[in-house]
Amino acid sequence: MNNSANFILFDSLKDIKINGEFTGSIISKYQDKIIFSDNIKISESEGIIISEGLFAGFENQGNVMTPFSRKADFNWSDEEIPLEYSVLIPENTMEQYDQGQFSNDFPFTINLLHTAALLFNDPKIGLNHLDFFKGEILKNPISMIRNGIIVADRVVIDHNGDPVFYDCLIVGRDKNDELNISYEPIVNVDDKVVEYIIILGIEELKL
Repeated sequence: MNNSANFILFDSLKDIKINGEFTGSIISKYQDKIIFSDNIKISESEGIIISEGLFAGFENQGNVMTPFSRKADFNWSDEEIPLEYSVLIPENTMEQYDQGQFSNDFPFTINLLHTAALLFNDPKIGLNHLDFFKGEILKNPISMIRNGIIVADRVVIDHNGDPVFYDCLIVGRDKNDELNISYEPIVNVDDKVVEYIIILGIEELKL
């Protein structure tokens, strides 16, 4: 991954907090969930404010882990910020990501109407639909992996049952716990290191 310290807006682990109002492509990690936004305000007096972020992850509904994605506003005072980090994706990295995306009209790509779970790696209440979609092209996957987040244009499940992500933004920590951001055209991931994979529904993305 490329060093991207200049694009770290907040990092609770490294005690980094850059005050200001920022716009662009912003990814924030909130516990085991992800917030995508085009804005964030960080200040000593108001804490952190995110308007109309796309909040995605899993939630427990009646002892069933259910995937979700929904628009939400966030406002945390300086004393109670629950984020692990917020990063502003560099413009050149976003350009690489945008250029690599498939057309939505590609005939063999599956676009789900509503957000759905592809994998939730938990020994007790987990789920795994990887074999069901083996060889298919699924659009708009996001994944939480060990020490990182993958936001991809598409994912294909290979013959071994492992996810292969294409056209990826990756945010994660290196061995020194430093945050890094990178673009990768293809990432092959062992499903054992994946915490979850969610396919964002096109209805939610239109909001």
